Amino acid sequence: MLVPISAFDLDKLPAHLRVTFAVEAPDGTEVARGKDLEALQHRLAGSARRAVAEAVASDLERTGLRGWPDDLDTLPRRVERSVGGHLVRGYPALVDAGATVDIKVYATEAERGPAMAAGTRRLLRLAVPSPVKAVEKSLDPRARLVLGSNPDGSLVALLDDCADAAVDALAPAPVWTRTEFIALRDRVAAALPTTTRDILGRAQKVLTALQEVQLALPGKPSAAQADAVADIRAQLDRLVGVGFVTTTGAARLADLTRYLMAIGRRLDRLPHAPQADRDRLQRVYAVQAAYDELLAALSPARAAAADVRDIGWMIEELRVSLWAQQLGTARPVSEQRIYRAIDAILA
Repeated sequence: MLVPISAFDLDKLPAHLRVTFAVEAPDGTEVARGKDLEALQHRLAGSARRAVAEAVASDLERTGLRGWPDDLDTLPRRVERSVGGHLVRGYPALVDAGATVDIKVYATEAERGPAMAAGTRRLLRLAVPSPVKAVEKSLDPRARLVLGSNPDGSLVALLDDCADAAVDALAPAPVWTRTEFIALRDRVAAALPTTTRDILGRAQKVLTALQEVQLALPGKPSAAQADAVADIRAQLDRLVGVGFVTTTGAARLADLTRYLMAIGRRLDRLPHAPQADRDRLQRVYAVQAAYDELLAALSPARAAAADVRDIGWMIEELRVSLWAQQLGTARPVSEQRIYRAIDAILA
């Protein structure tokens, strides 16, 4: 009898029973070999992107842009060409290169999505006046004190983070023509200072809650509290790392404040009920393990998609429901809902 084997079961098979994948160049030369197809795809993603660009759009790629290129009216959403009897498709995108923006062509639409979002943000930041200095000058001493200690490392870095998040809020979708970009640039320029200040105010509430949690965390927890404290530290690393404002997004900053307040409530109760905390933690670990398996089964581009990342936010809401129910959750949440969301991605 044939028994279906899931993607997760395959990883548990002995190495000699698992399929070996080989990737060959057009001339038959072996490029790579391995038993993990996802790992091979990830390793060869750069090579695949370059091969597609050379085949269909090498003349489209640009480097060092600080504004929309003068010689390009429209950035095509897709380019294709027949090569050796095969139809090759490429997906152009603006790409954040730090101080400038590049145009690159990706092999898949899934890879292009995150790159285009970040590239559009960077091009808008380069094309409009920065609000950072003006916002910094408007801060009072108390705000400076709270905001100066932050995961981004400095007040200026935090303000840049808030400005990036403001651009994301003002430009939620990419544009594909010079005319659209100019119109978007003008709208962003007009609203960026006010929006950045608004987001900075939300970030200040996050940092106030974070500092309260950090003060409450025991430096040397007892054996009974050690697992809980380690879990909290790992949760803080996930939630409030470098670039946390942009990563979280303006719309979720209030939720982030609530998650940190929930951690504070957990720490208040921990000395009095360590066993109850361990029981709740095991429930969270079970759904987190299922989510981690899901992420491992997906390509990096698919794992970064909004519907997949949303499951991570559901787990944060579950933590609130378990340790600080009185704070409320943004939506109904349970372990069963999380497992169903994971199954929906795998379906």
